[in-house]
Amino acid sequence: MSELDDPLFVQYMQSDDIAMAQASDVAYKHELNLNANPATANQETQKLLNERFTEPHFLMPQFSNKHAITIERPNKEFILAVRGTRPTNTSDLKADAQILLNATNNNRTNSVEKIYQSFKAEHPTHKLTITGHSLGSYVGHQLANKYNEDFVGFSHPASPFGLLSDNLDYGTTAQHKIYLTKNIDVLSSLNKYAKFTDKVISLPQKLETQQDYFGSHSINNFLPNKTERLQPKIIKTKRGRNIFYETPNAEAVRRSSASATSVTNCYDNPSLEKCNKKINKKLI
Repeated sequence: MSELDDPLFVQYMQSDDIAMAQASDVAYKHELNLNANPATANQETQKLLNERFTEPHFLMPQFSNKHAITIERPNKEFILAVRGTRPTNTSDLKADAQILLNATNNNRTNSVEKIYQSFKAEHPTHKLTITGHSLGSYVGHQLANKYNEDFVGFSHPASPFGLLSDNLDYGTTAQHKIYLTKNIDVLSSLNKYAKFTDKVISLPQKLETQQDYFGSHSINNFLPNKTERLQPKIIKTKRGRNIFYETPNAEAVRRSSASATSVTNCYDNPSLEKCNKKINKKLI
């Protein structure tokens, strides 16, 4: 069954939360870029942002490092995306162990908190959404609770020793959402039954991740497929002698696109002015 047959997944595709998944994935890629060549890492990561978003999103290098990236959005809002676990990184594995044991002072949280504080020192009133996958979700959640920031997490890890502390009332008024897969995720599924302070949403697992034992935990479950995207609906309206062609769900299609900026097909990017003209001309 296609993911687009699931109404909850379609709703997710139409929301801005899919942008948070893209940012979380780029945070992984930024660390790889830094490891490959620190001199060109920011440029390579910016290329990824250009591919992933249809509107300009800019990496802020001064508030980014191998653990997290900060992104400026076209509406002058910001995303702090925290990187998840790299299995070959001993520091990541140490942070994961601290989560499992429900340690109160996670070494990764302390590191990313410095980025957050530096950003807020320069942009105290700007809206910031914190996001991340796996370890990144845990770290982002800790900061979002502490500073009352909006939060969107993916494959959020859960410790059986943290059932009480994870559900404490932090007094936050910000919106917190956690996305999991409907399949059993040994690292995250406990959240479905034991997390009460955040909104937990379960999406269908991608077919391509089901062969992997940890596939239900993969960030790929929350990224859009190039082969399965919402298609724009073209509506013909007659007003007097004039006929108009509109795409009312163009914004939803834009959000569901994996890399629409590199696509020239107007049916994949109908909101562009030149594309509207082409569509109208073709349907007249």
